[in-house]
Amino acid sequence: MAYEQIAVAGIQISQVIGNRQANISTAMEAITAAPGHDIYVLPELSSSGYGIEVFQALEDLAEDVMGPSFRAFSDFARRQKCFICYSFPRRVGNHKFKISTSVVDRNGSLVANYDKWHVCSTGVCCEKDYFSPGESPLAAFDVNGIQVGLAICYDIRFPELTRKLTLERKISLLLHPGGWPRDEGFHTWHTFVKVRAMENSIYIMSTNWAGPDNGCTAFCPPFLDGGKYKLEKLGDDPGVLSGIVDIGYLEEARRIHPYLTDRNVDMY
Repeated sequence: MAYEQIAVAGIQISQVIGNRQANISTAMEAITAAPGHDIYVLPELSSSGYGIEVFQALEDLAEDVMGPSFRAFSDFARRQKCFICYSFPRRVGNHKFKISTSVVDRNGSLVANYDKWHVCSTGVCCEKDYFSPGESPLAAFDVNGIQVGLAICYDIRFPELTRKLTLERKISLLLHPGGWPRDEGFHTWHTFVKVRAMENSIYIMSTNWAGPDNGCTAFCPPFLDGGKYKLEKLGDDPGVLSGIVDIGYLEEARRIHPYLTDRNVDMY
C-alpha cells in the first residue's frame, strides 16, 4: 500500500574532525531526540567530519560501504525503526577515495549507496585534490511507496543529476547531504536548492553541519508561492529540521505548474 506522506528530518550536528565514533554517537543522540520521522538525513561526510584535516587523513578514515558506519547505523536503524541517510569517505582502491552516502532502512538493510558525481574545487573546497568523481549509477529507493533519490553537496549546482533522478527514477524527494562552508558559494546554495526543487517539482532536504562556519540546513517544497509554501531553514546551532513530503500537494503543484510536461524535448 502506498502512503501519501512521509516525514523527513534534516539532522544538523556539530562535527568532531576525524573522530568517527564521536560523530556517529552525536548523530544517534540527535535522531533519538527527534522521534516520529520516517527518514533522517545527516551532513556530508557525517562519519569522518568535513575538512582539510579529514582529507589529509583518508588512509585512516576511509572505509568500505559495509564498513563501521554501515554496521553502526544498520543496527541503530533497526532498533529505531527508521531510515537513515549517512555519509563517509569511501576507499575504492590503493590511495583512491570517493565521497559516498548510504541509506539503511527500518530492517537495517542497505537500500542505496551513491558516490558523489561532482567533486568540488571552488571557494575554499579542495576535494579534487583528494577524491575522484563518482561513477555509480543513479541511486533511489522506496519509502512507504514514495521514491527518494540521493545527491551530495556540490551536485546541486548541476541540473542533470536531479533531472535524471526525476525522469528516470520518478523521485518525489531528494536527500542532499552537504558540507557547505561559508565561502562565496554558500550564499547561492539555497538558490540552487529552490531551482532544482521547482524545475523538477520535487521536495529537497538539504543538510549541513552546525556551527558559525556552516549551518542553514534547508527543506524546500516542489513549488514556492511566497506564502504558505517556502524554503524552511535552520540557523547555525545544532538542530533538527522537520519536513513533510505530501504527495497530494506535489501532484497539485505538477498539475498547476507543469514544468516537466511543458518541456519542448524535441528541441533539446
